[in-house]
Amino acid sequence: MLPDDMRRLLDAELSRRGLGHFEVYQCGPTLDQAQIVSNYPEAMEPSDTADDFYRRGELVSLTRKRIKPFFWSDEQLLAVDAESVPVPGPYKPVGEGASFIVHGNHGFYSVLNLCSFGEEAQFRETVLAHQSELQMLLVSLYDESLENHAVPIHPNTVLTPRETEVLSWVSVGKTYKEVALLTAMTSHTVKFHMKNVFGKLQVTNGKSAIRKALQLGYIRLPA
Repeated sequence: MLPDDMRRLLDAELSRRGLGHFEVYQCGPTLDQAQIVSNYPEAMEPSDTADDFYRRGELVSLTRKRIKPFFWSDEQLLAVDAESVPVPGPYKPVGEGASFIVHGNHGFYSVLNLCSFGEEAQFRETVLAHQSELQMLLVSLYDESLENHAVPIHPNTVLTPRETEVLSWVSVGKTYKEVALLTAMTSHTVKFHMKNVFGKLQVTNGKSAIRKALQLGYIRLPA
């Protein structure tokens, strides 16, 4: 999904739930690998006065360690005296925020940050009411990023010739028993190779393995 498409989708999905400002990180093991889609006002951009609103660096560090969603005020990530912070433009200081996290492979993960300019209680109630939906929205975005190669794949995912052969037969609908006959292996060996494929591609089933292997160019479906 292109950044503009993701922004439009998030605008629609969040506004439908009574939420407004958001920021999505697609992060790698280091911050310079982060891809960001946001509708935050200019006053909240890192180049301006971000640390006057909330502690962005601490927020990013915390999300790398967390699994469960959390509210920023619970983690003391908001300015203590927000009313005293000078804000350019019509925006008030951030009153409350929440973060949702999805961890993936080899240190890659996605974070959905939501924030409110005032009306903190209403914001918290709204987020809690839609918590499961918001988490699944982020999961869907991360999954699509994997499909579109927005999140890099570790080089150790390269399949051996035998693993590629087995997966190629499975991709055209052959059962493990049929693959064993076609490749002169035992069914146990076929299952062993597929287990290795699952591990290398970080998937849990044949359908997902086929899809990712096709995306990476490891196998091709017959014309």
